[in-house]
Parts: sequence; structure tokens; C-alpha cells
Amino acid sequence: MDKETPYEYYNGKLGIKLKFLISDKNKHEESLLLFKYKTLYFRLKSKTSVETELRRACFGQDALVLFNSLDRETKDAITIKFGNPKEEAKKGWFAKQYIADRRAAEFYMAHTYGEHSKKLDPEYVIQYTHNASVLNTVLVAKTNRKDYIRAQGAINIDIWQSLSNDVNAFREVAHNLPTTKDTLRRKVTQYQKESYASLISGKLITQNAIKRTSKIESLVVSLYCIPNKPYVETTHEMYHDFMAGNLDVANIKTGELYDRAKFFKNGEPVELSVATIWNIINAPHNNLIIKKQRNGAYDFNHKNRPHANRTAPNYSMSKISLDDRDIMHTKLPDGSKVMAYYAFDDLSGAMIGIAHSKSKNHQLYIDCIKNMFQFTSSKAIGIPMQLEVEHHLVSDFKDGLMMAGNIFPFVRWCNATNSQEKYAERLIGTKKYGVEKSNNQNVGRHYSRLDSNRTTLQKIFDEQNDNYKDAKASYEQIVANEMQEQMQYNNQLHPNKERYAGKTRLQVFLENINPNLPKFDKSYLAKYIGSHTETSIRRSQYVTVQYQKYQLESANVLHLLAPNNYNVDAYYMTDNQGKINEVFLYQKERFICKCEPVPTFNRANAEWTDTDKQGYENATKYISQFDKIVKEHTANTMEKVTVFRTNDNYIDVTPEVVEQIPIEETFEMEYLNIQTERSRAINDL
Repeated sequence: MDKETPYEYYNGKLGIKLKFLISDKNKHEESLLLFKYKTLYFRLKSKTSVETELRRACFGQDALVLFNSLDRETKDAITIKFGNPKEEAKKGWFAKQYIADRRAAEFYMAHTYGEHSKKLDPEYVIQYTHNASVLNTVLVAKTNRKDYIRAQGAINIDIWQSLSNDVNAFREVAHNLPTTKDTLRRKVTQYQKESYASLISGKLITQNAIKRTSKIESLVVSLYCIPNKPYVETTHEMYHDFMAGNLDVANIKTGELYDRAKFFKNGEPVELSVATIWNIINAPHNNLIIKKQRNGAYDFNHKNRPHANRTAPNYSMSKISLDDRDIMHTKLPDGSKVMAYYAFDDLSGAMIGIAHSKSKNHQLYIDCIKNMFQFTSSKAIGIPMQLEVEHHLVSDFKDGLMMAGNIFPFVRWCNATNSQEKYAERLIGTKKYGVEKSNNQNVGRHYSRLDSNRTTLQKIFDEQNDNYKDAKASYEQIVANEMQEQMQYNNQLHPNKERYAGKTRLQVFLENINPNLPKFDKSYLAKYIGSHTETSIRRSQYVTVQYQKYQLESANVLHLLAPNNYNVDAYYMTDNQGKINEVFLYQKERFICKCEPVPTFNRANAEWTDTDKQGYENATKYISQFDKIVKEHTANTMEKVTVFRTNDNYIDVTPEVVEQIPIEETFEMEYLNIQTERSRAINDL
């Protein structure tokens, strides 16, 4: 609002506020008028001329000096300086009652209109808020009619004419309220009934005034999105050719021809300028579908589609993000690329898993998982809480290794084309434009916006006309370079220097391990990511895997085998040096035991070392344990017994007693070849 008016009516008399007569800016004026102001001030203070004092200063009210008590010369000077007293006094009362309506501003800022719920432009919000605030002041004047009339310095006035004059004269804010008393009265009446909504122009709600219809917009957008990607001018020509009957448009899905008469208005074709076509195409709601159609879903997702904003976890191993990539800066001698798969910890950004291959296949992913567990198991770290992967290369494991709750408590599947969804994609870029760019040439992309990251291709002009000069190396050299860069990358300082000042990515990883990680069970994990071979238990002691013997944990393991079945499935994982330190045995999908290399020792005692002594103790310990188990089992299970047959079917017959008559018999002597038991045994041999 403008500055405060110095005039005010009090009890029907016009007065001037004393502070305006002795204001600071007048203290430096050397004039007769200033002298008179000061003289008047001291007269009032001393109460020597009370007739000049209209109102004393009290309770926040300014002291008033009766304007008519001033001499002509002083009145003229004040009028020149502050304006006509009577007119300014009226405006002063109205301005004093004016208060900006914040609720009106909130209403207009939240107000929407039209089919797509469009909000009011800022200039409309400001203008409607000022209009409402001024009308509120008019209503205050009507409510306090007596005070308003007194402020006008009159007894009986045409209040609407006076209010109209005040509204027209009030220009502290930019309003566009009616200028006549009758139109102002109608506007105030409508405002009392309908409140803030009554001030909104009907033009913002009525859509009939819009020249282009939704059908015409759809036609223009469809023409602009045909496969050859026409220019705006070409689209304008096609539109007018269609309207003139020189071009037919058909729906590819239905085969239906467009009826041009449906695009006419009042029986006449609608003429559109190139600018109008441009406006239709670049309207935000149209421009979105145009970009998706003309530029493809990948470009649309990365430039136009909304995305989620996520924060980093508080612990390492809470989430591991994995992704594959092609190594572009150095190629194999035949021009092919080496494929890589990385595993990154989300919090620290450390690369804890890495694998390479000449082809992108499932084994590349499994090798990366193996490498990750080789690293974590060497640090005695448990299972990651969550893995973030894409369906490419990994979907075949969704019912086994990558089933949530099977090995990893959580598994997050990302879309293959949505690189911003995978955090590993961002970390690959960090590695690429960090250690890789420092160690290799031509790292980047040929279309990169940053000149330093833009690669150049030198073409070889030969009969194929499709060859370029590239840095080349053997597979072993490329992999060795990658492993070296992994160490260099992990030992760089963490990018969050405020939270992890002076600490490398690897330090942040190791010092912030999630305390709730599941325990690392190699026997279960080896079944999914380990190597497999069929073997059998020999001598109740060992199995043979990769030409090496691995001993059972205990002879008691034999109790877990199926009857007459010594065949088992052996799963194992190698360490960083490719050595097998342990083998896990399963039989019919049931875990049997873990086997470690069979203990050995030198046959010559004279050459024994501490290792030989330990090997001898371990070997004899297993044998002693085996003998003890067999002995105890024998004592508990087997007893010395003998068997004999019994006949349980007896016949009770009472013999008949008869008289025996002796019969004389004649015997003829016959010499028998009687053999003893010993001779028969000898003959049986």
C-alpha cells in the first residue's frame, strides 16, 4: 500500500496529524513553514492554545491539529505537499480499512478449471485477490456506515456513489472493479452470495471459444507421429491436404478411413496456421505422447517419464546391485569384446564381485556370484540381505537361487531397459569415467555431451568399409587390467566425504556391515552356485573329486546313507586360487556332510614336519574313531548265538502190547569196509 495520508476527520472536523508537521524529513528544511510547525507543536505541548488541538495522542491514535486553525499560508503549503485535505481524508479512511485477504489468495491458487484441471495463471490469482480484498473493504464500509459517513466529513451522502468514488480513487493495489455505482453495487451483491468464485471470469471455463477441437488435435498429433517423422511444416501441409480432400488418412488397426466432415466446424474446414500446428504439437500433454511415439520408450523413460527418488541404505550388505557391461575401450585381437559382470554394494559403492567371459551367458552371472561369495567368505561376512538384478541372464534362476527367501531374503527385479532403476548402472559409470578413463584411452561415448567423454572413431578404408582402429589386447591382459582397476576403484575415497571423511569405499564397506545378515551356509549355497560331480564313498572314509580325496566328517555319516547306496552328489566351490578346500555331499537332495582333504603324512619319519605330525594325528584319529564306532555298534547290536530246529507237531499214540515169540535166525557174516570219520573227512577233501 501507499504511504499513510496525513488527513483525518474527527467529530466532523478536518484535522492533520501532528507527526506530519514535525516529521524527520522536515527537520532539515529551513523555511518559515517549519518554524510555524515547531511553534504550533510547543503551543500544543504547553496547552496555551487548546483551540488548535483537535485530538490528543493516546491509545495508538495520532494527535490531530484542527486544519482550520492554521493560517492561509500554512494551509496552502500543506495542500501542495500532501494534496487536497478533504479528498485525501476520504481516501485515507478507506485505505486504513483495507486488508489483503490471504484466504482469497489461497482459494485462487488452489482453484482449477477445464477438462484437465488447469490452474489459474499467477496474474489472475493476484488480480482476483486484490478485487476480493477491495470488496471486503466496501463491505466493511457498509457494515460501519456511521463511521464511514463521519470519515467523509458529511451528515447525509449517497453511500454507493461515495463508495464508487473511493474504489476508483483507491489505487494502492491493481484491481479492475466496476467504475460506476450501479455496477459496483451488483458486483458487491453477487460477491456476498457467491464469495470468491463470483470474481472468476467465465472465459476461463467456457471451451467453446477454442478454435481447435480435441478431434483436430488428435489428427494433428497422429499425422506428426507417422513413421517418417515429418516436420511441423510438413504436418501443416498434410492437414490442409486432408481437409481439401487431396489426402486420405486411415486407422492402421481398424482400416477405417477418417471422415473429414467430422473435422469441419459449421460445415466448413477449420483453417490452422503453422503456428497453431506448432502450439498443438508442443502443448505439454501432447508433447509427452509425441516423444514416446517418435523417440521410443527407452528415450521417453530416461527424459520424460517420472522416476522414483531413493536414499542410500545405512549398512553395507543390505543391498547388492548387479549388472553386466561390455568392455569397449580395449577389444580382443579378432575385434570382439570382453563381457563383464559386476556386483556393487549400495552403501559403499565397493565392487565386491567381478566376472569376465567372451560371451554373455548364464555362467557369467554365476561366476560373478561365486566371486562375490569368495570375497565375503574370506572376510567372514554373511549372506547379503537383498540382490538387485535384471531379468536378462538371471531369469532362469528365479525359481532356485534367485527366489526371495531361498538364499537371499529379498530379491528386486529391474527392467532390462531401465538403466536408472539399477544402482549398479550408475556405479559402472563412476568406475568407467574414473579409474578406467585414467588407465585407458578412448573411454566414453561418441555422442557424449561432455567433450572430454566423447570418443573418436578412426575408420579403416578397406573392402569391408566397416572397420575402425581400436586398442586391442589378449583376453588374459584385459581381465588382468580389470582386476587391477577393481582394487584401484575400491581403494578410492568414498564420494560422501562429509559422512565418511578420509575413508575408502572398501573401508566404508567393511566398517558398516549390517548386523542382521543371515549366516553364511556354504553347504546350501554350493548346491546352487557350486560345481557338481557324482562320486561314491570308498573305504567308509572318503570321496574322490577332481582326482583328490576328501574325507568324511565322521564314520557316523554312514548312518545317513540309503540302504546299499554309497553313491552321492558332490558340490564344491573354488577359492581365488582355484583350489577346492571343501566338498559338500548330498544324497537324494538331502545334505549328508562336509568333506575336507584327506590328511596325509610322509612315510619317512625322519623327514616329518609339523604338517606331517598333524596329518598323522588326524588320520589315526579318524581310524580310531571308526574302530570305536564299529566296536560299540557291534557290542550293542550283535551277540554270539546258535540255532537249532524244533518240531512242535507231536502225535500221541499208545502202543499195543503183544506177546513176543522168539524166532531163531541164521546170520551170514559179511565183512564190511568200515570207514572212520577221519578217513571220510580226508576222502572228502
